[in-house]
Amino acid sequence: MTVGPGHDADVAALPPEARAAATAGVNGWTAHGLPEAGVGELTLLDGPLGLVSRTMDERDTATLLPSGTSLAASWDPDLVHRVGGLLGAEARAEGVDVVLGPNLNLPRTPFSGRAFEMFSEDPHLTSVLGAAWIRGLQEHGVGACAKHLVANDTETRRQAMDVAVDEADLREVYLAPFEAAVEAGAWSVLTAYNRVRGEHCCENSALLRVLKDEWGFDGVVVSDWFATRDTVASARAGLDLEMPGGPRFFGPALAGAVRAGDVDDARLTDAAERVARLAERVGRRAGFSAPPAPAPLAPAERVELLRAAAAAGTVLLHDDGGLLPLRTGAGRTLAVLGPDAVVPCLQGGTFAKVTPATRPTTPAQALVDAFPGAEVAVAPGCAPPGLQPFAEVVLEGFAPGAEEPGATQVRPTSTFVWFGEIPGIGGPGVGGRVRVSTEFTAEVEGTHELLLGGTGNGVLLLDGEPRATWAAPDPADVMGVVARADTVATGVALTAGQRVRVVGEFDLVPGRVQSVTLGYRAPAPAGLLYDAVALAARADDVVLVLGDDRNASRESADRTTTHLPAEQLRLLHAVAAANPRTVVVLDAGHQVDTSWAGEVGAVLVPWYAGEEFGPALAEVLRGDREPGGRLPLTFARSDADYPGHGVGLDDDLVLDYRRIEPAGAAHFQAGGPVPAYAFGHGLGYTTWRLGAVQAERDGDDVLVHAEVENTGGRAGDDVVQVYGRAPGATRSRLVGFARVHAPAGAKVGATIRLSHRAFRRWDSTAGRWAVPGGTHVLTVARSAADPQALELEVER
Repeated sequence: MTVGPGHDADVAALPPEARAAATAGVNGWTAHGLPEAGVGELTLLDGPLGLVSRTMDERDTATLLPSGTSLAASWDPDLVHRVGGLLGAEARAEGVDVVLGPNLNLPRTPFSGRAFEMFSEDPHLTSVLGAAWIRGLQEHGVGACAKHLVANDTETRRQAMDVAVDEADLREVYLAPFEAAVEAGAWSVLTAYNRVRGEHCCENSALLRVLKDEWGFDGVVVSDWFATRDTVASARAGLDLEMPGGPRFFGPALAGAVRAGDVDDARLTDAAERVARLAERVGRRAGFSAPPAPAPLAPAERVELLRAAAAAGTVLLHDDGGLLPLRTGAGRTLAVLGPDAVVPCLQGGTFAKVTPATRPTTPAQALVDAFPGAEVAVAPGCAPPGLQPFAEVVLEGFAPGAEEPGATQVRPTSTFVWFGEIPGIGGPGVGGRVRVSTEFTAEVEGTHELLLGGTGNGVLLLDGEPRATWAAPDPADVMGVVARADTVATGVALTAGQRVRVVGEFDLVPGRVQSVTLGYRAPAPAGLLYDAVALAARADDVVLVLGDDRNASRESADRTTTHLPAEQLRLLHAVAAANPRTVVVLDAGHQVDTSWAGEVGAVLVPWYAGEEFGPALAEVLRGDREPGGRLPLTFARSDADYPGHGVGLDDDLVLDYRRIEPAGAAHFQAGGPVPAYAFGHGLGYTTWRLGAVQAERDGDDVLVHAEVENTGGRAGDDVVQVYGRAPGATRSRLVGFARVHAPAGAKVGATIRLSHRAFRRWDSTAGRWAVPGGTHVLTVARSAADPQALELEVER
């Protein structure tokens, strides 16, 4: 059977009802398939950072990978390819056919709640690394699902907001990574929740024509979960698969639309053929097998890859006087401080949460292990903010009308989400009742906040007495409530050692998804700040790990500032005053305000570095590994300096990109604000000098040759970056890069191939791509603001 549009006679011959069944899901993560044509069910699972549980069950484990931003900071396509392969091997072993990733949206600002999933503010860097991730994953016979097409880079009102964007910006910036994904052979693409120019992406025929007709995409277009709104409009536009199941707008509804003449029969055949083609590629169709896959990594190889990736993505922003790597040896004292040193943030609070198979080693413990001859003292300095789940609860599910639970489970968390089966109840659409109960012992005296939320009507009981109630949310915002984990709080005064019984009772309202949230916030123990500062004052060196908590980055909510929380800033200033030999480690998935950087000796940004974050950080600080990252995002001097600061949704829920462009590094050029740390910046543990550069034509391509010299005292990596400026333009953009390695004192050459796409621009008047004639300026540099950059001129 030929794999290609319009050649599947077995599918085309089936009645509309059979073909339409293939366009809908069965449940939360399973697509129906087409058994009449030998096409089995397909499992699509969330997870740019790792495989999410099919049942959203925290007891299901998987490898937690470095985030998109962490991988992008490596500027290393080969490394990203290997990480994609690690995920692909794990997915294939677990029977997963499609992984929903990579996230190819661009974080225009650091305020996006989901910025950590994305690669970079730059479309070229995102394109190259996204393509590498896709190839690595699909080598294992598992399909990538590039998401979210398109301009889904803000979470505020994401299901209703409308993006107004010029055609040139849409083509050159926001669609570019998806075009690269298609060229890399992505087997599916996920449409976004938002609207673009007034039309929801599922129904946006202009977008899907670009994808399918202009780019020749022959894979499956999948809706984001519950994003489909209209049968006829979505089918006509080019949507192929509605997820999740059961079917609402596709399946039987689509068959009915075809029989009524509202949707062409050929369009239904095309959608079903695309699903069949995907099944062939992943080996879920009779007579087809997935391609032979590379051998999976051995456990030790897996750990080495994760640590190498974490270190390669760690950016050394600032190192005053060569504080790093830290000196080792008997008799030295090291203070390891900060809330994220003892409770690191490894991922955002989206649906795509991953539970590692083994509890990750914290930075504090990793540093104790890494400096065996030193005296290492640990203190958090301040309490983690936000909701904390209870460590062990009893979960009971009651079917509608039942007096006794149909299921009772002991669970290691108190926050739950169900797209499918609810223990003891059934699917999310039947209602029922859930009880979550725990015995809680207060560790400190003071007012504790107890928190309650979810999709049903809830009551919080403390020792049997009602203390708070929660009303079921508006059905239109259920997904937002689930994603944000919205709660109501009540305060209760407890003494240290006091034991209380906390119960959440929830009457579920039938719907597409259900959630239950129960948690607490404890008062900070007295003396946390004092103890940390005292340790800092006595130590030779301080490692202060600050940044995000489990609630900092999440779906359906954007942040309002890049500043560290107030209690963390108080800790930072006090520790820096006590000991200037302080290394601040920013455990964050986005840019952070660094106006305090001059107070400390060094600043490291490892992002969300995956389950091996702690050991990798310790190896970087000890000097076993170099912090090899370069910024994939610009760090501004203030929040007001970021592109689009203060530009939000208007009264019609329109976000006007035309008031924001240019975004990314270009915003900081040609009279724009001076950044704190430029795009592409990163120091590492050695020094570099850019030598001779030249350009030569190779057919339609241009080859840029650059000599780089390692002028430092140890081997290391550098990233040679090429920026292009078209004739008459005032701003340049990244068009190529190469990561190089050199021993101490050695010179190495880098050759960067630029295709015609490095020079093309979208001609909005003609409605096509064109290469402007004249002199194009190529800048070879080590960052977007490198004062030692060298320029070349190329005639086109």
